[in-house]
Amino acid sequence: MATPFQSYHFTFTEVAPTIAEVLDFLQSSDLEEEHPAVVFIRDILDELNFNTGITGGYVIKEIENLNIRTGKIGIENTELNLGRQICGYIKESTHIALFLCTAGEDFTRMTNALNEQGDIMEAYILDTIGSLTVERAMDKIQKHLLQSLLSERLKISNRYSPGYCNWPLTDQEILFDLIGQNPTGIMLNDSCLMTPRKSISGIIGLGKNLKHHEYGCKICTNNTCIYRKILHD
Repeated sequence: MATPFQSYHFTFTEVAPTIAEVLDFLQSSDLEEEHPAVVFIRDILDELNFNTGITGGYVIKEIENLNIRTGKIGIENTELNLGRQICGYIKESTHIALFLCTAGEDFTRMTNALNEQGDIMEAYILDTIGSLTVERAMDKIQKHLLQSLLSERLKISNRYSPGYCNWPLTDQEILFDLIGQNPTGIMLNDSCLMTPRKSISGIIGLGKNLKHHEYGCKICTNNTCIYRKILHD
């Protein structure tokens, strides 16, 4: 069931976060409508409606072997060092979807411009909007993936990315090599960071006997993870 790269493109309005969602992410839901931060969010969301660079997709590969003890999976005679945690979550998988998604170059360009002007608060808010946008785009792609598998009665796991859940960021190079040619325009630098900045990559497990597992935020040691849940008593 291996597939070529399945590509998707979105307008900003299709995947844009709401003002309320941005404020909630910033833990600032109590701000008044005329607060400068809220005014900026409203204006920048309108400006971003011209963003046409939101794209992503996935390619499906067969898993040759999966070893929870070593934390590695084999794909096309290549190994990904997912770690025991992720391997445990996808252990029932027979195939893997390798994905890429980007919110486009506009976020990088506009954030850099704000930082150069000294508008640090605005740059941080725009960076947040970019993070939410690319995640919402990937949510849609993941739903398309699930729909395409219904006829084969395959289930999917959560998505996992290099740099999270103890998966080394350096595996980005292997991930990109396995994906091969793709139309997203996402590139890796020497530090294994992606350009455009607001881009994500990773894997989704596929399998008939796959069980849903919640993200392991309670035992994860990565305090900077965007997916990490902040728990309060």
